[in-house]
Amino acid sequence: MNIAIIGKGKVGSALGARLASAGHKVVYGSRAPEDHAGTVSQAESVQGAEVVVTAVPGTAVVPTLEAIGEDVLADRIVLDVSAAFTPDMALAYPNDSVARRVQARFPRARVVKSLNTMNYTIMVDPLASLSQATVFVSGDSQDAKATVKELLADLGWTTKSILDLGGVESATATEHLAPLFFSTYAALQTMRFNITISR
Repeated sequence: MNIAIIGKGKVGSALGARLASAGHKVVYGSRAPEDHAGTVSQAESVQGAEVVVTAVPGTAVVPTLEAIGEDVLADRIVLDVSAAFTPDMALAYPNDSVARRVQARFPRARVVKSLNTMNYTIMVDPLASLSQATVFVSGDSQDAKATVKELLADLGWTTKSILDLGGVESATATEHLAPLFFSTYAALQTMRFNITISR
């Protein structure tokens, strides 16, 4: 599968490396490709991509996609793994989500929210040191979610560990887990944990 990863920070690099090792063709998009080896412009990275991964801060996702262009994103799967915070680390969109905003702004894109409730090390190796883990999936397109679930399997997530919450509006719930995540981190002093549903 051809995958564009917008952003080459820790999240984008970790996801890209693991997906490439699973046999996918990964292209990294950067707003300043001349400063980052192995990247192209964000718009160029999306050309030919079946899935576009938004591995940038949540407040930058819509402006970044707007710069790429609505027509370019039409009919593509946009996998949003971002979290949106204010400078003082409060939720940037109370009672809303990045994913819902992206879907509203780009109605022809097929937006899926996932992987936003954990540290990047868990995203790509969920069961390495955890006895169980849950990854949530939200989106309006069943086909797009099915594709994302295949990618999650390539990242090491089992079928049992993937929980489909329904439409894109359910992304508000997972994005609002952020305060719980940071409180847990403060208590444990490690990000090597995951918010898990026991059933």
